[in-house]
Amino acid sequence: MQTWKHIGTWLSRNMLFIVPLCIAFGVLFPELLIPLKPIIPTLFAIVTFQNALGNDFKSLHDTLRKPSALLMTIFIVHVAAPVVVRLVSGLLFGDSPDTVVGTVLEASVPVGATTVMWAGVYGGNVALALAMMFVSTIIAPFTIPWTLRLLVGASVEVDVLAMMGDMLYMVGIPAVLGVTFNQLSHGWGKEKLSPVMAPLSSILVPIIIGTNATGISHFMLNLTPRLVAVALFVGCVTAVSLVVGWLVARAMRQTPETTLTMMFDCGIRNISAGAVLAAAYLPAEALFPVMVGTLFQQLFAAIVGRAMQRRAEG
Repeated sequence: MQTWKHIGTWLSRNMLFIVPLCIAFGVLFPELLIPLKPIIPTLFAIVTFQNALGNDFKSLHDTLRKPSALLMTIFIVHVAAPVVVRLVSGLLFGDSPDTVVGTVLEASVPVGATTVMWAGVYGGNVALALAMMFVSTIIAPFTIPWTLRLLVGASVEVDVLAMMGDMLYMVGIPAVLGVTFNQLSHGWGKEKLSPVMAPLSSILVPIIIGTNATGISHFMLNLTPRLVAVALFVGCVTAVSLVVGWLVARAMRQTPETTLTMMFDCGIRNISAGAVLAAAYLPAEALFPVMVGTLFQQLFAAIVGRAMQRRAEG
């Protein structure tokens, strides 16, 4: 059992190096990972369940009782980020309206479910990550169409039931089960079961990231100067969003755990939801800015998460 736990610890501490390798593998050899796509939601549900074991109903209640961090993150994600991205992308890519639409959509989609995963990996506030993901996902079907209509004039119909169904299966239901199990077991889930499942989660995380990266394989293997510029812009947006989340949390005097989670929440978005919307309702050129976010979000999450972890240890 100790060997199993040591494997999990080693993987968690080396995500900074493992994540880029997984992304590169997914891009270069998509045919090897694409067959795993049907089971990715289930694997994600397992990771969410394990992360949720560290919480109980009191921690969730405390998060909602003091909603300042939640409300500020909602404002940054669903209001400030789309507006700023629209202004800057309009200046840089004004000759390509489809690209501008894609960048705005990428900035408008809800907080990614992987924020819960990263908060669990690096010791963040998982209760806040869960609450933020739930609220962001619930309001996204209403905010996305209005944001696109107001900022770029695009009309997008969002499949509310499909989006909510995916989030419930991957995050909602397993999160409730994890918290409930820990509550009913009087902490046994957190103290005993979670450490045993943690190495499995550390193994599944790279698999999930690598498989999701297969979606940008075609674009990355056929880059043009314009695509490179768009990719760099999306990478900068991700980096700045993470920094803004950190700065705002520090200004609000949040705890280190909440600061880490706010940083992830501001920088990591639900790329899968954005890709589905772009593919269904927008021109093909609008898909790339959304999908390339996968390349940067998980990589930067691993980098800043490890940096914060080292800082805490120091």
